Amino acid sequence: MSTILLLVISIVAPWTVHLAPPRQRALALVGVIAVFLLYGIFAENPLTQWEMWAGLAAGILTVMFLAGGANAGRGGRPRSGGTRPASRRSRAPRFEEGNEPTGEL
Repeated sequence: MSTILLLVISIVAPWTVHLAPPRQRALALVGVIAVFLLYGIFAENPLTQWEMWAGLAAGILTVMFLAGGANAGRGGRPRSGGTRPASRRSRAPRFEEGNEPTGEL
């Protein structure tokens, strides 16, 4: 049972960090490390188990292949690099004659 649990944890770990919002990825990484530490405390040392390394490799490869293909629909061009989609400028409301602001509340 611990073999399967360690394998599942190590496959899910890269996805946990990848799917976290960009500003919280460091916190997600700390959480993943905490889970591995808790596993090491209550079960056995995960660093010496092949299940951890095989699961991490499988998780990282799936993140690279599945998340890397997200740019394929846009011509393979990544959105990073400071490019922003064009935004519309909001225009100030026009005042018609007789509808000007008076400054009174």
